[in-house]
Amino acid sequence: MASTMGLDLVSIGSLAKATDMSKSGLFAHFQSKENLQVEILKHAGDLFAERIVVPALRTPAGIPRIKALVANWIKWASRLRGGCIFVSASSDFTDRPGKVREFLLRQQEDWLDCLRRIAESAIRVGDFREDIDCDQFAFELYSLLLGFHLYHNLLESEDTKRRQEKALEQLLLTYRPKPSVS
Repeated sequence: MASTMGLDLVSIGSLAKATDMSKSGLFAHFQSKENLQVEILKHAGDLFAERIVVPALRTPAGIPRIKALVANWIKWASRLRGGCIFVSASSDFTDRPGKVREFLLRQQEDWLDCLRRIAESAIRVGDFREDIDCDQFAFELYSLLLGFHLYHNLLESEDTKRRQEKALEQLLLTYRPKPSVS
């Protein structure tokens, strides 16, 4: 529901109707729409870790792990009718103070930290140069994923997958060690 309708449109009432549960029972459990939204994001975060991050971490460190992470994220975002819940919720809650925005902010910071740590592991295995800015890599990789999200969900571009793959290869190339000159 949150992916399709948007997190803001999921209410205790709409959830009660979709699940054939009572509104009063759901309200007793969540106490507020804001708590419901945070719980939805927590659940989505658990699924995200389980389906995207954990399988990628089973892949050898470096470029294979980065490619696995990207493939898992694209599979995740492509399967959801409304796209990635975190992307859409981030847009909806950017300028709204409260628990939902604070939770989203922490989730996004954790995601960027994950991308940064994966870049650090690519340095350790020799796939990336030692002098790179891992925060910049995280920014660029996430920007690539957000671009895919826009092209796939809004623009419905037929060549999105090909362009994403080319963009990823070019990004990885900029961080690889320079060939040694003999």
